[in-house]
Amino acid sequence: MGSFVDLIEGPFLWAAWIVFIVGTLIRFISFFTLSSKRDKTIYEHWSWKYVLLSWVRFLLPVNQTVAKNPVFTILGYIFHVCLIVVPIFAIAHISIWEESIWGWSWYSLALPDSWTPWLTWAVIVIGVLFFIRRLARAEVRILSTPGDYILLILTILPFFTGYLASHTSLLPDYMRAIHIFFGEVLLVAIPLTKLSHFIMFFPSRMAMAVE
Repeated sequence: MGSFVDLIEGPFLWAAWIVFIVGTLIRFISFFTLSSKRDKTIYEHWSWKYVLLSWVRFLLPVNQTVAKNPVFTILGYIFHVCLIVVPIFAIAHISIWEESIWGWSWYSLALPDSWTPWLTWAVIVIGVLFFIRRLARAEVRILSTPGDYILLILTILPFFTGYLASHTSLLPDYMRAIHIFFGEVLLVAIPLTKLSHFIMFFPSRMAMAVE
């Protein structure tokens, strides 16, 4: 088990971060390279005012989507906020960063210990509801592919295994490694799959706003 844990917390972790960073950079470069060739007028009439307004409109619940489907839209906001907040601001994660990245940490911004389990369960429960909705609602099911279901499961698994790793005494090192492994899988999947909307939202909204 020791060699497995060493691989997960060593070479695999660095490889996942490299794929995530390089893949993200390639995504951004490809987007701006293609858009500068195909939509030159966007850059000729660039306006940060419209870009910022577009970001605010879609990041906050003040757009038409909220009015059409308020319940699942609000759940979606909670889901995405927790997806970002828990990995970055959970105390356990900050400790790992401090140990691994030259003592760098941001403890002053850490989530209270009592918040992390609740936010983790928010991701798990809302993720399961989204999964059931894809199966139950015909208008959503017809647009869903097998990959959509797999990606939703992959998104939930780091949170589920993270909860188990911090709330079970059964093979704690093994559970921690499993949790990190699924986190690595998710990191790799982000720039290579539909999960790239997580990072491509901002440049795509920039172009649409100016148009």
